[in-house]
Amino acid sequence: MLKANRKQMKEINKNNLRQALKERRKATKPELSELTQLSVVTVNALIGEMVSSGEVIEGDEIPSNGGRPSKQYIYNGNFRKAIIIYGHQENNQDLFHMLIINSFGECIDRMKSYDTNVTTESFDLWIVDAFKKHKTICAILFGLPGAEKNGVIYAHDYPGIVGEKFLAYYNEKYHVPVLYENDINATVCGYYARQNVETVQSVVGIYYPRVYAPGAGVVINGEIYKGFMNFAGEVGWIPMHPAWNEVDYKNGEDVARMLSQIAVIFSCVLAPQRIVFYGDFLTEELLKELVSRLTEQLKGKFLPHIEFEKNLVKDFEWGMIQIALSELKRKEGIAAWY
Repeated sequence: MLKANRKQMKEINKNNLRQALKERRKATKPELSELTQLSVVTVNALIGEMVSSGEVIEGDEIPSNGGRPSKQYIYNGNFRKAIIIYGHQENNQDLFHMLIINSFGECIDRMKSYDTNVTTESFDLWIVDAFKKHKTICAILFGLPGAEKNGVIYAHDYPGIVGEKFLAYYNEKYHVPVLYENDINATVCGYYARQNVETVQSVVGIYYPRVYAPGAGVVINGEIYKGFMNFAGEVGWIPMHPAWNEVDYKNGEDVARMLSQIAVIFSCVLAPQRIVFYGDFLTEELLKELVSRLTEQLKGKFLPHIEFEKNLVKDFEWGMIQIALSELKRKEGIAAWY
């Protein structure tokens, strides 16, 4: 194993200090020294740099057990921000959200709007306005249906952004990293983040928007599995009877047959601990019927925990925030060394 050089060691120490201060929100230098096991001299030097850059704000002085008062230092969560734009179906229309988050994952601004014709420039006005109002935006993240590989979008519900132009346009115009995540991948990521990761290691989420083909996302041990060419989860291509665009969603028998087929496929191939279905047509009666069918079809050999969610927005947004936080953390300049 190679040892870190002085510059790398400094970045590692600064990151340890940063994470400790972010968790506490505010602390004195002696408290940070105790939390990080760094010397007071090292903490003093690094805090000085972080105050100069604006990442840390000087706070008030507080009593220190009868000695000299100690100054508190506050982590500036707004030192790095990210734009998140994600879209989904609502009332058979395409609804899009934009939110600005800081490095604590707090939403500090948001808006939403319907759009009937999504093109490359569809989100430009939102982003221009965001950059005018927020001076420390470090990344732009899109959460939309379809698949992306090496900057090229394909297999998408919005034909107007298929190809290499969409992401390149925002990269070149705003000069910050532009990331893209599939809607159901982000949703399953959000669902997984809400679970106890010590007991839940594998989750499959399947979204049926009805207007568009269904999509699936897989998270294993905290990592989204995307497969070759990021095509994993394009379950709309699987031949089934009835197909997603042929089924009568008001007919419980038809829907139960469709859902049980896809659940059996994932159970036999991946054997996930949990399968979460998202769709506005899902009911408690349908859930009971699905569990009964799976128990019979899998002969009692395997049965994942099945959940129904009528709306994916809560998990979708939370997943996008987790992905954005990971990007902001990467922007913090954590040293990689071996």
